[in-house]
Amino acid sequence: MKYFLGLDIGGTKTACVLADEHKVLGRAQAGSAKVLRVGKAEAELHLREVLDAVSRQSGVALSDLTASCIGTSGAAIPNVVEWLEQQMAMRVGGSLILLGDEIITLDAAFPQDAGVVVIAGTGSNVIGRGRDGRAVGAGGWGPALADEGSGNLLGQQALRAIFAAINAGEEPPFLHRVLSKLGLQTKDDLVAVANAYGFSFAQIMPVVAEAARDGDSLAQATLERGGVELAGLVRHVIHRLVAAEPGIDDGLKIAGTGSVWQHVPEVSDAMRRTLLCTYPLLNFLSDPVDPLEGALWHARHAGADLAN
Repeated sequence: MKYFLGLDIGGTKTACVLADEHKVLGRAQAGSAKVLRVGKAEAELHLREVLDAVSRQSGVALSDLTASCIGTSGAAIPNVVEWLEQQMAMRVGGSLILLGDEIITLDAAFPQDAGVVVIAGTGSNVIGRGRDGRAVGAGGWGPALADEGSGNLLGQQALRAIFAAINAGEEPPFLHRVLSKLGLQTKDDLVAVANAYGFSFAQIMPVVAEAARDGDSLAQATLERGGVELAGLVRHVIHRLVAAEPGIDDGLKIAGTGSVWQHVPEVSDAMRRTLLCTYPLLNFLSDPVDPLEGALWHARHAGADLAN
């Protein structure tokens, strides 16, 4: 019997699936094992937790694995690759494939088919593939450089909007929601916390979404802006696909995944409205994509290649 492992390592969580050639035997989830975000010690703890949990649930020893596939942002960064290879070699058997999280998500949504996938979670990324198999992407440069429409950037933009209002002599009601969320008392407390190293702006997202649904104009404008900026990334990808294959936008499928995509429809709706103004024939899929399906697909194909 052959066994396969798929891992999706994100900025807030690590998800894992273990399967044989026909069915899933176990699933597990732990905190982020992304070394660029949480550091090596915490990442190693979470990786060990998720692997041990999926092994227990499936009843399969990790040493018996045929092939594993990890999808994560930063998969092309040498230090990340080296660390993941070392950690996996210590814990699991079989071969290992490391791919960007956008690749496993694309293959989960459209295995060997044309389409565009939007990743909007703690970070963001967009990747598309034409009928000729050529893939093109936009975004995914990390929180310091871009991440349009991501939880991290939207949280930061919401806080910036708060302090822009304060500069104008106002005290927006949204400020008090944020203070309550973070257990703080004053705006000066928020200044100190938000400027501290390692502060996660993504943790503000639930408050932004809640305030927007309660009619807060600052929060609503933040989410609308996020959707428009995310649409800009998608537009770049579609433009390049159309340049290579004119007419591919007619019925082109658009799928998505990530916490913002799944739980903050105000962002994805704004993105959809913006895109349809330029590309009215796009086909938006309603069900979110599970990137683990793409990781498992790659692991199984790697196992089949080894047998040939």
